[in-house]
Amino acid sequence: FFRRRSSAPPAPPMHTELKKALQQEVLAAKSRWGGAIKLSKAPAGTPTAPLPIGVERTIARPASAEAFDVDDLRVRLLIDGPSASAECVRVEVSGDALPAQLQAAAAARVAELWGGILTKYSLAAPAAGGPFAIERVLAWCETKYTELLNLLPELVEGYDGVNEVGVTIRRYCLVDRAEGGEGGGGQGRGKGGGGKAGGGEGGGSAGGGGDGDGGDGGGGDGGD
Repeated sequence: FFRRRSSAPPAPPMHTELKKALQQEVLAAKSRWGGAIKLSKAPAGTPTAPLPIGVERTIARPASAEAFDVDDLRVRLLIDGPSASAECVRVEVSGDALPAQLQAAAAARVAELWGGILTKYSLAAPAAGGPFAIERVLAWCETKYTELLNLLPELVEGYDGVNEVGVTIRRYCLVDRAEGGEGGGGQGRGKGGGGKAGGGEGGGSAGGGGDGDGGDGGGGDGGD
């Protein structure tokens, strides 16, 4: 009897300095958000182990998105390769109230942002917080919570609701308009170049005013 070999080639090792930097970034995220952070990695024995490494944050609905019937977003940053580059990362976004189309659009938007940061910086001159910018990207997702929900305006449906003091207010829910109903979590891969940022905050977005800064765009990072 012969053991069948996996067709996947072994993953090249991650540079020791980069591995330490990633560990520090994960610890910083855990320290900041506690149980909202979950870490995953490929099981031992997998040809690519420990890659992919995943860092997921469950982001509770912030006050700026109070008008939306979306309690939380789950953003998972995945590192597939041994370098802190746009080509080695991807993003998954999920949420119980998010249609599959919006999950995919949100993942692409976050991947665009993340890829832009990683392209702009390097291990020699890393972004603030570390070469993978884990904490920075996950914090950005919270500030842009409303923007992410508004990426596909055709899925946003308004209705009149009542708040805790009995005042009628405008609320918003997300509807799945795709035939066949629900799908899996959306994925996006980091891109180094620029690109059109989907559905920016500001005029026309449901759920009130924008999140303030127009900062981090796709190809760059705006704020630096």
